[in-house]
Amino acid sequence: MANTRREFLSAVSTAAALSALPTQVGASVTPAKLPSANCAPAMGIALVGLGAQSLRNVGPLLANPLAGNPLAGNPLAGNPLAGNPLLGNPLLGNPPVCRISALVSGDASKAQAYAKAWSIDRSHVYDYDSFDRIVADEAIDIVYLAVPTGMHCELAVRAAKAGKHVFCESPMAIDSVECREMIDAFTRHSRRLAVASAPLARSSKCFGTIKSIDAAQSLRIEQPNSWRLDRALCGGGAVFQAGIDVLRTSRLWAGADPVWVIAQESKTDAQRFARIDESVTWTLGFDNGAIAHGAVSLNYQGQGHLRVQGQLASLSSEFPTQYQWSRADQLRAFAGSIQGKPVIPDNRFNPLDAHEALQDVVLAEAIFRSIQERRQVQLG
Repeated sequence: MANTRREFLSAVSTAAALSALPTQVGASVTPAKLPSANCAPAMGIALVGLGAQSLRNVGPLLANPLAGNPLAGNPLAGNPLAGNPLLGNPLLGNPPVCRISALVSGDASKAQAYAKAWSIDRSHVYDYDSFDRIVADEAIDIVYLAVPTGMHCELAVRAAKAGKHVFCESPMAIDSVECREMIDAFTRHSRRLAVASAPLARSSKCFGTIKSIDAAQSLRIEQPNSWRLDRALCGGGAVFQAGIDVLRTSRLWAGADPVWVIAQESKTDAQRFARIDESVTWTLGFDNGAIAHGAVSLNYQGQGHLRVQGQLASLSSEFPTQYQWSRADQLRAFAGSIQGKPVIPDNRFNPLDAHEALQDVVLAEAIFRSIQERRQVQLG
């Protein structure tokens, strides 16, 4: 039986007690002028790994760009959003910015079944041994890596050598060495690399100077043989799998660079989590004086909160991890940026720059070092 929310909050309670007013705050936004429709062909995306993320949040939306996406618009229903150049609307003569054009999977029968469902020719279906053949596949512009973290670096570098852009899941890689190897490869081959981003909430200048942040997130791994329990494939436990989003959220809200961190780990199931961290708490200090407390676990089902104390306002949110936007939105934004379409600053659709994703991994490594050495670790 999954642990209760009360147990989770007790286990990961942080030292800070924030008196937070539930405040609904929205930043003022000037709508960007959208470019007129053009005839640039949709960029082809190869889905690498046919797991839940690909099959639920990407494939169904990009195999049929209008299916299941309320932002895509419906001109027959008078939806004013119809024809957004990033989303595409063939009925208005504006093609979608990207589409699924190829599949890569270790399960041949599964790949063939989805290729048939999404009208992808068998010649664009690959396994991991034949992956390098994508260099000759002109239907592929972008490779989407939805595979275990431990596979990101090898496949990303191979994709860069094949002349393809890459969008990969977070974390970027299992350590900072692999992250830098990926960045070097894409720089060398003049290709673009982006990483999925899912902060718990976007920051806002309406809060004034941020004093403190308290964020927690958890998930529960039910399958005993899951790759998420294998350090070689996942890179780490709670910090990597639940903590990257928490760290990114803290950095966004603090609006500054972290300068020190102190962390500790706790285990309630030493056998199950023998090789990875089960639950971790930490405190981050930023160069502007802000303090961020974080708590993450892999042994509690779907718990989380975000509390921010600013000079002008405060925020308190329970369960902030139920994201409204899918990976398909970020892939559209990534494809659009490659085609030269305007990138709106701080847009929730924007994926993460690879250098920023590297900093998340560097920070996670500092947390591991603090746990191992039982001391505060200086950053920078």
